[in-house]
Amino acid sequence: MNKKNMFILLICLSLSANMAWAEENILKNYHAGNWKIDFGLDERLRGEYRENFDFNASRKDNGNLIFQRLKLNARAVSGDKYEVFLEGMDLQVGSYHIKKTDQADDFDLHQAYLRMNGLAGLPLDVKIGRQELKYGKGRLVWAAVWSNRINHFDEAVLHYKAKNFYADLFSGLRVGYDDNNFNRPNTHEMLNGLYMGYQSDKKSPLVEAYFLSNLDTDSLHNLERLTAGLRIQATILQGIVCDLEVPYQFGKDATRDVRAYAIHFDAGRSFDLPWNPKVNLTYNLATGDKNPGDNKTNTFIPLYQSTHEPYGVMDFFRWQNMQEAAAEITLSPHKKWKIIPATNFFWLENNLDSWYDSSGKKLRTDTTGNAGLYVGQEASLLVKYDLNDNIKLESGYAHFFSGPYVKDTGPNDDADWLYLQFNLKV
Repeated sequence: MNKKNMFILLICLSLSANMAWAEENILKNYHAGNWKIDFGLDERLRGEYRENFDFNASRKDNGNLIFQRLKLNARAVSGDKYEVFLEGMDLQVGSYHIKKTDQADDFDLHQAYLRMNGLAGLPLDVKIGRQELKYGKGRLVWAAVWSNRINHFDEAVLHYKAKNFYADLFSGLRVGYDDNNFNRPNTHEMLNGLYMGYQSDKKSPLVEAYFLSNLDTDSLHNLERLTAGLRIQATILQGIVCDLEVPYQFGKDATRDVRAYAIHFDAGRSFDLPWNPKVNLTYNLATGDKNPGDNKTNTFIPLYQSTHEPYGVMDFFRWQNMQEAAAEITLSPHKKWKIIPATNFFWLENNLDSWYDSSGKKLRTDTTGNAGLYVGQEASLLVKYDLNDNIKLESGYAHFFSGPYVKDTGPNDDADWLYLQFNLKV
């Protein structure tokens, strides 16, 4: 471990040792007139070991990565009418015998927004400024926190809620990361949308519908990708909770017409047994391009999706040219502990398209279409422990068993991944 990473580790340990004092003496609430002000700190440190992530054991590229993220924030609230929120974030990455990932950013502005509630006496709220967006289960628009860098937007959001119906109308620009300069919005990359839902009561089915417009007017790649979708969550017989989501994409990708879709379905049930087991079964599909040489693209793009756990924990896949069948069990031997074994099976939806990882990077491409569709299986075990309300620890191991598609397209050694994570939040 280099000196910088050792210094970061010492800071985290120091923060942990002094957490109680800080919470009592620094991070308490203040009052200024009608305003209530509070401060927050969120420090996360994670170490990972990666082996054969290129599926080639003959290359000596195994090693460790260290991710550190510090968030400092302040929130000011005036009754139930106004809220002002400011948050800065510092991101650092260290490595040993492995290439660093592009996840660093010196201390910069992550969020800065004003929320005004009850406009004109109506059930309307407006939230303006730099902010995170989270909708549904995060399969299309989410502020995923696994990576150091978190999606954020310079956005205006109009929120309506009356009785059992809610709707968000939003428009703005995605904010890019620039490690050496102030993070600015990508003036060519716009996200607009309408997201709405209805649920008569907590036990009734939840129905959500959305229309998202992702525009990118970069001179090198003009994109207008429109996504319309429906999500339904309901409890059926024997307490089984089902979630179905079906989005459809159309529009233009440069000179090609967009025609793509995806399907998500999962079913979960908790059992009144020792360790309170909860079993969840999942199926995902996202279309791939049927003919890369024609004037139509069938590749579904998951926009600004959640990463990491939705499609395995090794980040080899996302909701793009894939099929997945997965099973997961969550065990709670104690209220502070969670043990989660899982297995995921992956296929490509179309072998003329590429295999994409969680960031959208192409891992393999077979232009002949002769490679098998089955990519492989991931088996994982995660352990999470909440020391208290402020300190959370977790660790995990996963192994990827390479399938015929990997063998047909190059080196096909299995891959391994191990991590340990510390999180302090006050």
